[in-house]
Amino acid sequence: MYRIRNLSKSFSLSRFNNNQKYQFHYKKLSALQSTNRQTIFSFLPIRNIQSSSIPANLLIQNVSSSCSAGNITDQQQQQKFQIGQRLHGYRVESIRSVPELCLTAYRLIYEKNGAEHLHIERDDSNNVFGVTFRTTPDDSTGVAHILEHLALCGSKRYPVRDPFMKMLQRSLSTFMNAFTGCDYTMYPFSTQNQKDFYNLMSIYLDAVFYPRLRYLDFLQEGWRLEYSNVNDDKSSLIFKGVVFNEMKGVFSSPSSIYTRQMINKLFPDNTYRNESGGDPLSIPDLTYEQLKQFHSRHYHPSNARFFTYGNFPLEKHLQAIGKVIEQFDSNESLKEQSRIPEQNSWLQYQRVKLRCQNDPLAPFPDRQTTASVAWMLKSLQDIQENFTLSILCTLLMDGPNSPFYQALIDSGLGSDYSPFSGYHNFTKQSLFSIGLQGISEDQCNTVMKAIDMALMDAYTDGFPQERIDAILHRIELSTKHQGSNFGLGLLMYINSSWIHDVDPIECLNINKQVEQFKENLQSDSKYLQKKIKQYFLDNKHRLLIEMSPDPDYENQLQNHEQSILNMKISQLSNKDHEEILKNSQELLKLQNQQEDVSILPTLTIQDINRTILKTNLENIRIGMIPIQYSTQPTNGIVYFNTVIQLKPEIFPKKLVPYLPLFAQVLCKLGAGRLDRKQLDQKIQMHTGGLTSLVHIADNPKTFDQFETGIYLGSYCLERNLEQMFELWTEIFNGIRFNDDPDHLMQLIRICSAELAQGVPHQGHQYAMRRASSFFGGAYKFRELTNGISSLAYFRLMAASQDKVREIIKHLEQIAGICFQSDSIRCAINAEAVTMRTSLQILEKFINSFEHSSTANKSSSTTTMNNDEPTAIDFVMPTIQSNSMNEHFIFPFSTNYLGRSLYCIPYTHNDHAKLRIASSLVSMKFLHKEIREKGGAYGGGSRLDNGGMFQFYSYRDPHINETINAFEQTGEWLIRSKNFDDNEIDEAKLQIFQSIDQPIPPGEQGIEQFLTGITDQLRQEYRYRLLDVTRQDIQEVAEKYLIGKNLSDSKVVVLGPKSNETSSNDKQWKIRIASGE
Repeated sequence: MYRIRNLSKSFSLSRFNNNQKYQFHYKKLSALQSTNRQTIFSFLPIRNIQSSSIPANLLIQNVSSSCSAGNITDQQQQQKFQIGQRLHGYRVESIRSVPELCLTAYRLIYEKNGAEHLHIERDDSNNVFGVTFRTTPDDSTGVAHILEHLALCGSKRYPVRDPFMKMLQRSLSTFMNAFTGCDYTMYPFSTQNQKDFYNLMSIYLDAVFYPRLRYLDFLQEGWRLEYSNVNDDKSSLIFKGVVFNEMKGVFSSPSSIYTRQMINKLFPDNTYRNESGGDPLSIPDLTYEQLKQFHSRHYHPSNARFFTYGNFPLEKHLQAIGKVIEQFDSNESLKEQSRIPEQNSWLQYQRVKLRCQNDPLAPFPDRQTTASVAWMLKSLQDIQENFTLSILCTLLMDGPNSPFYQALIDSGLGSDYSPFSGYHNFTKQSLFSIGLQGISEDQCNTVMKAIDMALMDAYTDGFPQERIDAILHRIELSTKHQGSNFGLGLLMYINSSWIHDVDPIECLNINKQVEQFKENLQSDSKYLQKKIKQYFLDNKHRLLIEMSPDPDYENQLQNHEQSILNMKISQLSNKDHEEILKNSQELLKLQNQQEDVSILPTLTIQDINRTILKTNLENIRIGMIPIQYSTQPTNGIVYFNTVIQLKPEIFPKKLVPYLPLFAQVLCKLGAGRLDRKQLDQKIQMHTGGLTSLVHIADNPKTFDQFETGIYLGSYCLERNLEQMFELWTEIFNGIRFNDDPDHLMQLIRICSAELAQGVPHQGHQYAMRRASSFFGGAYKFRELTNGISSLAYFRLMAASQDKVREIIKHLEQIAGICFQSDSIRCAINAEAVTMRTSLQILEKFINSFEHSSTANKSSSTTTMNNDEPTAIDFVMPTIQSNSMNEHFIFPFSTNYLGRSLYCIPYTHNDHAKLRIASSLVSMKFLHKEIREKGGAYGGGSRLDNGGMFQFYSYRDPHINETINAFEQTGEWLIRSKNFDDNEIDEAKLQIFQSIDQPIPPGEQGIEQFLTGITDQLRQEYRYRLLDVTRQDIQEVAEKYLIGKNLSDSKVVVLGPKSNETSSNDKQWKIRIASGE
């Protein structure tokens, strides 16, 4: 998987399963600054255990915090291990505790070959392993990326095809993946099971140090010439290959083109000038021999950095790793060769102009230019200086009170910040970029001047202390808040510095960096202003970038690829043609070959607990409001969640298109006594952010009922609890939609731009959502509020400045319906010592909006009931559903496919059987047909809790071949010879990876709160999963996946024009991407 690393916040209306191997990660800092969670929830009425107010018997008691390791001193740790101690070939170099992160860090060296090891000891059952190599390509053939794929295609000890994918079915991992970055390749995993941990470690270590690197795997994963009919040497030759198609998909995104070119041009004298993921036009230049040489130069313990994290014992880790790397001698020259020289600073700024394809979702076709400025900043060796720069860059651009926001976003010049805006530290020298997208080509110089003026103003005026305090508060909060995979987050955080020989433990000493920053600021009131002058105003290493669409861009790209193909063909001899035919047939034979995978380690069904882990939940009422609360070791943080149900009988269908906008702007406008700038400042100063999302919930018992509404969430330090609820009170009692209509339109343009940029990375999600919408119900509502229809509606709104008053009216109507006490439920997670106070403050909050909502209730409900819908059956005015398959034309190089069949809901006995069938057929059939044979980046099937069976593929060069694979699924499952009982058990293991993911304290019980799926329902479902048999799978396949149920399903494609659909107008409706 190719990865551009960026720790900035991202705008996304959907979240991928992070257990998928083949997944592109791209994040950018948006002017909207949204923190989003998945919006698709399930539904069941809340069951109230008590009907009283705050229970009198809620006792204040001390409970252990999740920070239990933080009280251990360095001296105490050295009683277990001593600096200089030798064990299993390693020498302990340093031991340090990091109290703010509740951990103790051990840094070790393997003496024979210099391999580095960092172990993070922490009271966390979700243990992590990772091995990272510094990989520095000399060209853009994608050698590091293709090698990452090949390393996972079989090894000396495990000589089976693609053991990585097979281990996904033989493990209970909470994360498995591999990343190729600009200058590193990383192989991480995490699991809570100790047996599983060492199984996976064995696979990973053998894969990286002893891969088979077979030529046929190179042809499959990298690139190859192949006849369009593999059995006919008279058919045309084409390019194929998984990485080749993956990167064609990546380069279909203008934002990806912009980002990559920025990095390449800003660092022209070292490895960053090359495309480490591979330029599709350069990938065919890579030879098999070059790939093997790259492995020998980079995949060596002397160039490796090992990482372990969690509560499993360090000694056992060292022993297991040592047995593998003891065979390697030191190779300092190899390590030296991979070191990246620093980029020399320029004496004069540079300017580049780029071209890209048109964006069909752009609201203004004549305003598709992007312009920005990027600066090279500081070597990562200086940890403190980069910490300061990260704060400075946040002050400059983050939120409506920042200079760049006011100069660029508030100006209305463009639609949003330019791609990749923000501070980044994944290259050896950090960088900062800022600019605008959605401008006309003649406005580039205006943008550049606005950037310069904003910097001058910040240099002259400095920053208010309250903004600096807000950033320091966010840093403090981030050290206490624990996500679902804290260890993996630590690895990603330190990796970019560690691979450049920076002490990784120093990177984790956040409190030390904060205190030093405070001292510097206190000793020099102009400290930050001087940094502006040093790194921005006087910095000549500045790149000015412009990118505009070229109507002929796609044709030029296709012609260039065709010319490369023609050149390759012209150089072929008769023997080469014979070899191509032979290799294609051998590869096909290899792909169809049945393998004995018994050599791979595996867990068994006996390793799965038959009973669920229950969460201690209490339910009460405060007034008329149902409250769920859970006492958890939250490390001094209080978590608040609420759902506002929008009942169909009072919610008009004409307002549905505006729900996503309402959710996105709810916490971005002024409210009550606070204008939008004051509100943002208080949010940053007192909370971890206020989240607002559209809530859509399936009923797990029936398709005919579902819940819609708005989800709200936030968290804060205990000391800021009152302030957090005061902010929600302001929002509930009066959102100031009319304060600044121009700013509201700017937020709409930002939403539209961000959603459009997400399509190339989530195309299969949009295709599945659209295909599912033909069945109506919650799936239609989802598509209207988070699908292609919503994309089209945002585009229309963004281009409708003259209708802003009408939009405001609709938003006010939604607010009038939302904030009514009889449609709200709340949840609180906090420590026992804080819970009583938390509930008392929550009660005060509820009382404040109950009175307000009662006063406004009659006017809201009577004026909004004019449509009188009897059921939710909304139709988006821009994209009408019909009975045909749909092909949405996008300027992509590859396709995204989705096909959906409605089957049965969560509580039906067949649901668990179908879920196992979905897992089985994805790994055993669809992966082989779509990815290995077809060359797509990925594909498979899934069954959601609502009962929709969904097929998908992404970055796929085919349409009909993939649809044929979808249609063969049922028959494949019915034929019993295709799988055995062991493979059914593997499918079960893969399912339990997902449902047994670790849940951090702040989210304990929230799934039940949002989905309504109780412990009892989960336990019953668990039993059904564990008891599925081969006969069960065959029966549900015949019942649901063939015949009329399959023929009634619809296929949706997002991708370029294709004769495969345009020549069949009886089955396909061709649409342009905007939906018109």
